[in-house]
Amino acid sequence: MGEMDEQVAQAHRAQDARSARYLERAGLRPSCRAGCAACCHALVTVGLAEAEYLRARLEPRALERAQAQGALRLQRLRREKNTPDFPSRYFAEANPCPLLTPEGTCSAYTARPLACRGVLTDLEARYCAPGAVPNLQGADRSAYEARLRPHHGPEHYLSRPWQSSERLAHSLWEQEQALRGFTVIGELASLLYLLGQADFQAALNRGEKAVRDYLQGLGVLGGEWGFWVG
Repeated sequence: MGEMDEQVAQAHRAQDARSARYLERAGLRPSCRAGCAACCHALVTVGLAEAEYLRARLEPRALERAQAQGALRLQRLRREKNTPDFPSRYFAEANPCPLLTPEGTCSAYTARPLACRGVLTDLEARYCAPGAVPNLQGADRSAYEARLRPHHGPEHYLSRPWQSSERLAHSLWEQEQALRGFTVIGELASLLYLLGQADFQAALNRGEKAVRDYLQGLGVLGGEWGFWVG
C-alpha cells in the first residue's frame, strides 16, 4: 500500500472510531441498516486519493457500472455545474449510486468514502428518501420538525459524524497536496470514470496545469459544482 493509500485507510478508521465513540457517549443508536440505501442517491464529493483508493478495490461489475454512470454524470456536470440547486434536483430524481447493488447494499462498503461514512441518522429511513423532507407539509412537517434535536443537522442527520467526515476529508486533500503537489476534487462516479481514461492518467503524470487544462477542455472545471484542482 502506497503512502497516500495508507493515509486514506487511516482516515477511514479514524472516522469509524470517532463515530462509534460519539454514538456511545451520546447514547444514540443509528437507524441506518444494510439495505437502507436512500442516501445512496445523492451526489458524493471526493478527492483524488479516495477515488484512487476506492477504484482499486471495486469488483468488476461495480467498476463497469461506475464507468458507464461516470461518463453520463460528466455530461450533466458540464451542463449544470453552474446551477445552484443541481445537487438537490439530482437527489430528487433518485439516481442510484453505481456502487449500489440490487439488494440495496454498497458493493464497496469497506472502502466507501468519508462523505458516505459521515451520513448517519437516528430517525426513520423514510425521511432519507429522495424528496421526502422537502415534500413534507402541514402536520407532517410539524411532526418532523418537532423530532429534530440539537444533535441533528443538516436536517435529520447526525451533525457530529457529518462534521468529522468533512474535517478528515479536508485533511486528506491537504496531505495529497503535500505529497503529489496538487489534488483533484469532484463528483465520485465522474472521478472514478476519469481514472480509467488513459489521457486523464497522462495529465496526472504531467502535473497540476495539465490536469486543469484537461478538465477545462471537458467543460467540467470550476463553477459551483464542477471539478476543483489545486
